[in-house]
Formats: sequence, C-alpha cells, structure tokens
Amino acid sequence: MNSLLIDSSNPSFDAMNSENLKISIEKNHPVKSKVLSKKINNVDTDIAMSSFADAIFITISQNQKFNTWIRASKSDGILLDEPSYQIDTLLGNNQDVIFGIYARQLIENIGETSNKSLMLSISVTDKSKNTFKQILATIYDNKIW
Repeated sequence: MNSLLIDSSNPSFDAMNSENLKISIEKNHPVKSKVLSKKINNVDTDIAMSSFADAIFITISQNQKFNTWIRASKSDGILLDEPSYQIDTLLGNNQDVIFGIYARQLIENIGETSNKSLMLSISVTDKSKNTFKQILATIYDNKIW
C-alpha cells in the first residue's frame, strides 16, 4: 500500500525505517491523540482524545454516536482568586445535567495544568455514578494535556 509519506512499492523500501518514520511523525505531530475502548459496567465504552494548540477534544460514546456537544472553558475569577467555568451545550440534549457534570469535571482537571478549552462529545447510555467515576478515571489515567 502506498502512502503519501512512504512509497512501499519502491524496492529500497525498508519496513524498519518506515516504522521509525511513523514513530517520529507521531512524536512530532502538533496534535496529540489517544483512542481507548473499555468495557465499563458491561457496556462497551469508546473514548477518543485529541489535544490541539488551544483546545482538548474528548469523545465519550457507549453507542457509537455523537449525541451531545459541549464547550467548556476556564477563566480567571473576577472578585475571587478562584477560576470560573463556562459550560455551554452547543448541540443535543441540554436537559441532561450529567453531561454538564462530565464537562465541569473535565475542564477543572484540564485547567489545573493548561489554559486550553474543552470540546466534549458525549453519548452515554449508563448514567450511573460508578460509570461516571470509571470513565473519568480512564480519561485521567490516559490524559494528553
């Protein structure tokens, strides 16, 4: 198979060099990403994370869909030294409070070490407290910010 980066049909193509090139590209690429699949409370859960220059994009799905999109950001507090957080549902279900709680927990964690905003796409079918804790623990254990 030919690639834009590597011509594998070339007789001098070396699989070892192509693997080194792939590792180099992944290491030096400006967008860091991770994709995880895990069974949480017997529900297949997919998590994808990408870190861009100014934002973190996280997808959490238990049904292979993008249902609700939420933007979250942190700003300096006006009267107090504590930060304030803005959570906005851009698309989807804005009545389900649990999605806003996911966004709030994630942006607080991101805000500890970064000024990046959060774009969250979330579609969970199991809205239990245990699932909530396990999903966040999985993200924090694999965070890319």
